[in-house]
Amino acid sequence: MKRPELLAPAGSMDALIAAVNNGADAVYLGSTRFGARAYAGNFDEQQLRQAVRYCHQHEVKVYVTVNTLIFENELDDAKALIDFLYHNDVDALIVQDLGLVSWIRRAYPDFELHASTQMHIHNREGVRWVRQLGMKRAVLARETPVELVRECAEEGLDLEIFVYGALCVCYSGECLMSSINGGRSGNRGQCAQPCRLPYQLVERDSGRVIEAPGEYLLSPMDLNTLDQVEELIRSGATSFKIEGRMKRPEYVGAVVRAYREKIDAVLAGMRPASEEGEQIRLKKLFNRGFTTGYLFHQSGPALMNPLRPNHVGIRIGTVLSQRNGRVQVKLTAPLHQGDGLRILRENGEDIGFIANYIYKHDLLCAQGQPGEIIELPVREKVRPEAALLQTTDSELMKEIQAQSAQPARRTAVRFTIRGRAGEPMLLDVCDEMGFQAQARTEQVLQPAQKAPLDTGRLTQQLGKLNDTPFQLESVDNQLEGALFLPVQQINEARRQALDHLAQRRAVRYPERAQLQRQAVQPLTIHEKQPLPGLIVQIETREQAEALAELPVQLISSVPALIQAYPQIMPSTLRVQEHPARYETEWLQAEEIGTLIRTTTRLICTSGFNVTNSEALALLLSQTSVAGVEFSLEINPIQQSAIREAFKEQYGFSAPTVQYVYGYRDLMVSKACPVNRLLKDGTKRNCQLCHQQAYALKNKKGELYPVFGDAACYSHCLEKTPFELKTGELDPHSAWKLRLTLEDGAASRRIVERFLRIRNRIQGE
Repeated sequence: MKRPELLAPAGSMDALIAAVNNGADAVYLGSTRFGARAYAGNFDEQQLRQAVRYCHQHEVKVYVTVNTLIFENELDDAKALIDFLYHNDVDALIVQDLGLVSWIRRAYPDFELHASTQMHIHNREGVRWVRQLGMKRAVLARETPVELVRECAEEGLDLEIFVYGALCVCYSGECLMSSINGGRSGNRGQCAQPCRLPYQLVERDSGRVIEAPGEYLLSPMDLNTLDQVEELIRSGATSFKIEGRMKRPEYVGAVVRAYREKIDAVLAGMRPASEEGEQIRLKKLFNRGFTTGYLFHQSGPALMNPLRPNHVGIRIGTVLSQRNGRVQVKLTAPLHQGDGLRILRENGEDIGFIANYIYKHDLLCAQGQPGEIIELPVREKVRPEAALLQTTDSELMKEIQAQSAQPARRTAVRFTIRGRAGEPMLLDVCDEMGFQAQARTEQVLQPAQKAPLDTGRLTQQLGKLNDTPFQLESVDNQLEGALFLPVQQINEARRQALDHLAQRRAVRYPERAQLQRQAVQPLTIHEKQPLPGLIVQIETREQAEALAELPVQLISSVPALIQAYPQIMPSTLRVQEHPARYETEWLQAEEIGTLIRTTTRLICTSGFNVTNSEALALLLSQTSVAGVEFSLEINPIQQSAIREAFKEQYGFSAPTVQYVYGYRDLMVSKACPVNRLLKDGTKRNCQLCHQQAYALKNKKGELYPVFGDAACYSHCLEKTPFELKTGELDPHSAWKLRLTLEDGAASRRIVERFLRIRNRIQGE
């Protein structure tokens, strides 16, 4: 079995040090701009230089996330950031924006690029396309099952998979819920996590509420594959990624150490000690309940936690009674002063507090043990039998902090000592990677009167490496004769030699210092044929009948409609783990894997997230691409700026598509709330959402329609259809309407209205 890379999150310098010292092979972190965790600590330029040097000195790689969508007016700033990262020794970039990828490949061909999970790569065709684009690695969608990981590994590209941490209910890169509802875009690193809020599932027509075990219908458990490490190693994945740039250093350190020990044990053919104990430690740090996730086909109650969207810790006791402002609790696990606690209440308004005061027999004490009855100050009303949870274990935190203070592994070094009487002692040091350094003493060697410097004494002094990332492998004593030198001189030479060695190890790409950004040449793009003026995507036969005779291009992803109406342009689905093939002249492409599968004339949808002219140019440089729809994350003014920048660069107008009407997808998910509440959530293609109309209802009473597509992936729509104003319509772009919930009559009225507007604008 091949040893996978263990990749750790670093939202701060303290978290980075914890990751390195607990055994990470690489860390990923964000700069202060263009990262998908805008609210993490992140790193300014000085901190980033420090982080890279520290990691490289400890033989750990650094990947910087530049994994947000880049707007046209941000391209220059993004390019300047890439310049800085390239010349400051960053090992690789994790990138979402197609335009930025295209530019980097031309400006810095040797800069390693990883396709972010925000690129929505979920099939082997997508892996193949980014490999052809020149990327070194693809970060697969969290929804990818392990069998498909194995298939994707056959493409010969490095694969990165999430193995631990928070899960999103929506496919990454496809979520607009936070953006449309709150103005904080997940594709811009600002997700407000509306999926962690309470919702009800209701019948849209009657308003009847579907009974549910809890309110948090969109909140998944946390991924934990520690017990599946061996199978994941066999999957062919190159890198095991831990999620958590928003987590505290102790969390990062403990999770990294757990996976480091498990990976090493599996590769050594050993069984790690106390797997159950390790799982309890991990639960104490943070958990919403654990799941092995989509990797191992978990769904329904094995995937989602509708009861609570936050850390639940572990249960350590049960409330017996309450009196005089204290609760009496019988403990089932140890409790220490300073622990974080929570008492669960039936109304969901749990009581959280720190165990500053613990009473036994009415006396203050520092701890309680299993089986003991203790008292805790709590004034809010609590019922007997309520659960006491431990959400922070103060003793565990101290233990992790101590572990994180010293590196889990050290680099072996070899010392060579040379010199003769009357000359300084020369100390050469070399590490296992071939880096070398030298130091010399200020004082000269003298003939020994009593105890000469033998190999044993030198080894004793040179082996004092506890405060360094090094460990002693050997000492080669080449001193000529019986010589003496004060111990302080040997220690100072050791310190200087290792400092010089660390400085050399810190720079892994010295050749970059002499290289400048290459002149970026435009892509080769041939002028395309005009697109249909009005494109209408439909979902039902009633809509097809109502629109069949109108002068518009109908599009659908519904197989029955494609077969019944030859004039309908087929559309792929947004999620296609094993895509169908269409032998048609035109095809609407919803995801990047389509680009590798066909020579058909493609219209790329908003799923490609085109927010700048570089991304537009990259797609249009593909022979099969006939047109590109703008991202739903940008407004008409931004769209116009992209078209103008493209025309200035390439000399002709780009064939673009403007989304002008329709319910937009807030989320596309593998988890279906309808099936989960009306069935058991474990079987797909139940068709329940096609027999009855359902919606998710939030606390404000707003309804978000939900339905399943042809492959049974759940779509959550915005509460009312989006529509551009007449003054925002671009006559130079094709217009796209998406009809989902509209009946035949409404569909015809809407389409005819846009036909009249377009005819009027073009006639002016």
